[in-house]
Formats: sequence, structure tokens, C-alpha cells
Amino acid sequence: MRWHALLLALILTAALLAAACTNTSRMDEKNSIVSKNVTAIPATGGKLTPQELIAIVEDAREYARNNGREKAIAAFNDPDGSFVRNGIYIFAEDYNGTALAEPFEPEIVGTNIRNMTDRYGTPLVKNLEETAGYGIGYVSYDYPDMVDNHTIRGKLSVVADVDGTYYVGAGTYAGSGMIYPSTAIGPATRAYTTADLTKFVGDAVSYAKKNGREAALASFNDPKGKFADGELTIMAVDYNGTVLASSLTPDAANTRINLINYHDPDGVTTIREMRDLARQGGGISYTVAAVTNDGKTAYAPKIDYALPVDDTYWVFSGIIVPEYEQLRKGNLTGISLRNQTRTDLYDLVDRAVIYAKANGKEKTLAEINNPHGQFVSGGLFVWAEDFNGTVLADPFWKDLVGKNWLTFTDPYGSKITVMNINAITNGTGFTRAMVTDTMAGRTEPVPKLMYGKAVDDTWWIASGIYGVQVT
Repeated sequence: MRWHALLLALILTAALLAAACTNTSRMDEKNSIVSKNVTAIPATGGKLTPQELIAIVEDAREYARNNGREKAIAAFNDPDGSFVRNGIYIFAEDYNGTALAEPFEPEIVGTNIRNMTDRYGTPLVKNLEETAGYGIGYVSYDYPDMVDNHTIRGKLSVVADVDGTYYVGAGTYAGSGMIYPSTAIGPATRAYTTADLTKFVGDAVSYAKKNGREAALASFNDPKGKFADGELTIMAVDYNGTVLASSLTPDAANTRINLINYHDPDGVTTIREMRDLARQGGGISYTVAAVTNDGKTAYAPKIDYALPVDDTYWVFSGIIVPEYEQLRKGNLTGISLRNQTRTDLYDLVDRAVIYAKANGKEKTLAEINNPHGQFVSGGLFVWAEDFNGTVLADPFWKDLVGKNWLTFTDPYGSKITVMNINAITNGTGFTRAMVTDTMAGRTEPVPKLMYGKAVDDTWWIASGIYGVQVT
């Protein structure tokens, strides 16, 4: 599948539910306000295209600009008003983090919600604010579904700046993987290799440097051009995370959609991750593509390659990891499957970090090094490193301890420790690699979703889930 279609064909198949800009504890405490309006928030709703979702927010922004802040905020706060549409409604915040419009939770209007986080520590409002500051874009996070026992589900919001002092947005809920652009696999015109991928991206950079930005972006945006080769398609992005060109979705590029706070189904902020790599000279990153056969969906690992063009923008393309091409047809033979969830992963690392802060570094490292200790659980285990890349503890790979792995790469050239440190530094914590499952005694590299969290400014703890997710 083309990662670009994966990324920009947002919510084409999503069943839309109402979205609230609030934190988990507040929702639990004040869900009575929502329940009074449950008939306006259907369990299943109409399907919206990305353009329609954007249009809802753009309509609200235009109304605000034409009618002034006071009148607009009053309209957005009306639960029976024209800005509540089939369960989708407008929320608004200023850039100080103050809630201005929440039609189904009027009691939080006027309060500061800037520091709210989701189940996985994602700073919701800060991300909404950052994205709106770039103009218009998507922000994704995990959040309790108010009409389904507060089950934590993926959520996507579109936000847009109004006048530099506040922004408006609207959001959707859906099941796992649905609101993410991993809804289909695009056609492959041939059997792609990683050499094809790196050459394709390298050629795009050379073209851009030779012909200039304007000509390059026009070429990258052309669905029949030289940079649209089946699954191999160039996408150009600036360092704020705003899409400049994509031949698969030229309209999205023309709209200048920002994706810096978009994340994939496992919480990996793919554009931010590749942006960080581009700043460091380029490199390999991973995401997933959903393939559904016989009622089962497998999330095939995808490899992306990003390179800087200049100090204003960068480009990338991606393919399915070649050894996992069989997943295009739903063939799971010999494929290592996940036995744990993203929540299991996060909770184990979070528990280890809490332990470390309470018990100190020496005791914690001894506990992590114990293969029968409390941080080895159900196929999961944690390891520890410092921010210089030296391994401090690992219960199953003792030869690593004391060695520096900052330059270590997986079989496809992705620097695992660098990727972990980048993810921790940018606040998301989640990243991917292709590695050997030492605990299971496997020798071939398999997909691994990793989550890392800092203990302090000198060292961090991480863990990982091996295998392909199937739902």
C-alpha cells in the first residue's frame, strides 16, 4: 500500500461519532452532560470524506472571521445550533489553552485545559494548538468513546486557525484502524526492493535541486509524472509537517494540510518521525498498511525513506517491507503475530519508570536485568539505555549491556536507538523497527512496535511488541 494514500485518504471509511475536546477524568466525572445529548451522537453515522470534514471546520472558521469572535463562540456553544451536524460539532480554544466552545460540556468553558493528555500521555490540546498554528491540519490521539462505555478508541480532529488568537476544530471517533489512513493497499506495478525505494527518493532530491522548488513540487504533484510509479510515490513536506506535494492527493497538498500531529494506529507520529530524520540527514522509518481478507485485517509493515531537499522541505516514499509482500493477499503463513497490545506495552514501561523514580537507578537496573523479575511479563520485557545510546540493562541480551548502540541499525538501515531517543524527545514515545525476537529465540527480523519513556534527563526505559497485528 502507498503510505501516502494511507496518510492522506483520511477517514474515507470511518463511521463518525461525536468528538469532545476534554480529558478522561473530566469525561468520567461529567458524562451526564453528554448523555443528555446522546441522540445527537449516533453510534453509527454518515461517512465523510476528508474534504467534507475539512469543509465543516472551514465553514466554522469563515463564520468566525465574518461575524466576530463573540458571536461565533456563542453559536459554537449552542448544542442545538447549526454547527452541530449529525453528531459532529465545533469546539474552540485560544492559544493559551482556554476552552472557548464546548457545546456538550458548558461547565468547562472558560477553564484552562492545555495540559490534558490522553491514555498514552499524548498532549491533546498542545498538539491541537501547534497544528492550528500552522493553518489547518489533522491531530490524532486515543480517547474514550462516550457512546460505548468510554472504550478508548482512536480519534481524529481537524483544527484551523481563525485569527491568530484562537482556533476551531471538529473530531471523529471510529474503531481501531478505521480513522487512520491504513484502509487499503495500493497496487504494486512490480516487486519493489529497498534499493528501488532509496534510489527513487534520491532521484527526487536530485531533480528538486537541479530544477528548483516550484518545478519539483509540480512534478511531485503530477499523478502521471515520473515520480508516481505505482506504490512508489513521492510526497513533499515542509519542516512544520505541512504537505506540499503528493501525486496521490494533489488537492490535499494544494490545501496545505498539516500532519505533524497525525499518528498511525499504533501511536507512531509518522510525519514528525520522518521530519526528525530529515533534519538529521535522512533515514529509514516504518509504519503499517491494513490488508483485509476473509474478515481479518493484518497490518503489514511498511518501510519509508526520507531525505532533505534543502532547509525548507524534505521528501519521502515507502513500500511494504519486501519480506512481507505475502500479506498483500492475506497470507499469514510463517508470519509472527502479536500477542500483546499497545496498552500492555505502555503500561509496562510506565510502571517501570514509576518504579525507577521511587527506588533509584541501581536497584531498578538490577530488577530490569533479572529475566524472572517483575518487568518481564507475558512476553514483554523492558530494557534501559542512557541518552548517549549506552545500554544499561537488558534481561535477555546480556552482551549488549555496557555497549553503545547509537549507530546500530536494523537490517534495513534504521537506527533503532536514535529512533527511540527521537520518539522520547518529541514526546510521543512510540516508534518501530525490524528486529530479532531474542526472547522467543527467533533469528529472522520481525516488526517491533516500541515505546520508550525518560526516567530523567540522563536515561530512559523502553519495551517492545513483536509481530504483525491482526484484528
